[in-house]
Amino acid sequence: MDGAWQHVGVSAGDPGLSRGVLSGQPVLRAAAPPRRALLGAPLAALVAMGLAVGAAALATWVLAVVLAVEQVAFAWAWGRALRASAGTIPLVAAGAVLADVVLLVSDRHSYGSVAGVVGAAVAVVVLYQLGLRRALTLRAPAVARPPAVARVGAEADPAGRSDTVAPPVPAARVSAELATALSGIILVALFAGYLALRAGHGAQHPADLLVIAGLLGAGSAVVAARLLGWAGLGAVPADLLGVVVAVAAGAILGALGPDDLTLNAALATAASGAAVAGLVDLVLARAHEAGSPAAQADVTAGQSAADVLLAAILPLACAAPLVYLVGRHLPR
Repeated sequence: MDGAWQHVGVSAGDPGLSRGVLSGQPVLRAAAPPRRALLGAPLAALVAMGLAVGAAALATWVLAVVLAVEQVAFAWAWGRALRASAGTIPLVAAGAVLADVVLLVSDRHSYGSVAGVVGAAVAVVVLYQLGLRRALTLRAPAVARPPAVARVGAEADPAGRSDTVAPPVPAARVSAELATALSGIILVALFAGYLALRAGHGAQHPADLLVIAGLLGAGSAVVAARLLGWAGLGAVPADLLGVVVAVAAGAILGALGPDDLTLNAALATAASGAAVAGLVDLVLARAHEAGSPAAQADVTAGQSAADVLLAAILPLACAAPLVYLVGRHLPR
């Protein structure tokens, strides 16, 4: 054994069956994926960024359509990666599309207008998970409770039961499903920041160019970092250089000076998107490197596609709030 340990593979669809550091099962590291497979993430990130940038340059409603497609794709990838049930993915996707619609029809096109949609979606998700728990409980077979195992320092109640009892499988699965759904709803709602900046009023610079600068910064950071990782560079230096490349792209956009977009405005907006996207990409890359070797050996085509979509879209979604904030409050 080389001392490498599996990670904790908790998922919505397979709770309680994870193997990793908590189970103490040492395993050999999995072989690195082929170089061709590593090109999927930067290509997908380039397409996601390019479509959003082109849509932002055309019109607000075009950007809304492109973002809705990417939000639905992210909802599928998020649920697939965490092995959510079939009903969780449509709930997350529906919440994303509804948030975009509400933002467009609101008077001020404010980012805060999606808060009501998020709250309603959370309520629906909780009700769905309660129904799911009841269904799982009714289907679960009755299993005799195993005898408690004495541990050093463990306290027992008067009936002799141990103080640490594992929760039943239905409850654990519903808890994982709830976490998957709530986090997915929040993440897809963050994506609406680009739409709010493009459609809203109050920015001191052209809104379409601010959105383009933010998307260019976030997307360029991911594309450059993934390409450098494909070339063999480590995750940390790759993402740092990716942020540098993204900031340079924003500076070039500002230097061109289209429609009175100043260099400082383009640079600040691109840098804000690049900083968040680079950090998220680093977390994803590190998580993939520390992934379960057994799980990596059994990756299906659907799971691989979900990983590629997450690597391409999640950094863009997480960068949206800061891009919106910087774009709305930049001085002229």
